[in-house]
Amino acid sequence: MLIAWPSSRCAVGRFIAVLLCALPVHMLVVEVGVEPNLEEKSDQQLLILAREDSRAFAVLYGRHHHHIYSYALGILHDRDLAEDVAEETFARLTSHLGWLASTHRPLLPWLYCVARNRAMDELRRRKREGLLGVTDIACSDPDDDTVKNIEAHSPEILNAISSLSPFECACVTLRHVQRMATKDVARELGCHPRKVTAALNHAYGFLRRKLSDI
Repeated sequence: MLIAWPSSRCAVGRFIAVLLCALPVHMLVVEVGVEPNLEEKSDQQLLILAREDSRAFAVLYGRHHHHIYSYALGILHDRDLAEDVAEETFARLTSHLGWLASTHRPLLPWLYCVARNRAMDELRRRKREGLLGVTDIACSDPDDDTVKNIEAHSPEILNAISSLSPFECACVTLRHVQRMATKDVARELGCHPRKVTAALNHAYGFLRRKLSDI
């Protein structure tokens, strides 16, 4: 009997993760000595296991997909595009498992960075095609002159944001696009609120210098 694959490209990645979790153990390549309860393992442990155990990758996907989708949605304001960005982010993760495991990089900020870059690429595409409105790059209600200035310089604004470090960009986007409190941003990224505050202050200074001529 053939598997009924979803017709929407956005749903394929999630469907694959469900399939991986449902496969019998003997059909998966599992490292000797791996405990059956992967849900209790840390991201770092799962990154190591995911290189040879597809179930570990499925756990990472289930653990972080909603965060990345919500993050992309806050930037793009389009559910289908946000889902595409999330799927592409996890597709890229499959080729960076070894590097992330060996460098001990925190996974979630890296995922946010990849999603941010892909979302920014999409915003640039929409700008080129005349599909980008001011609401896509501004969260408040600016006056008419500010709106015109933003629209005239949106490529520079997007490039400046893209120049932030992955952690700083994650902090700025979570704080101002998703309107999260500093303590909630810190909880999301697994760090102390003081680190988030310092990153935000540095990002504000960088953006002011980068965009001083606008």
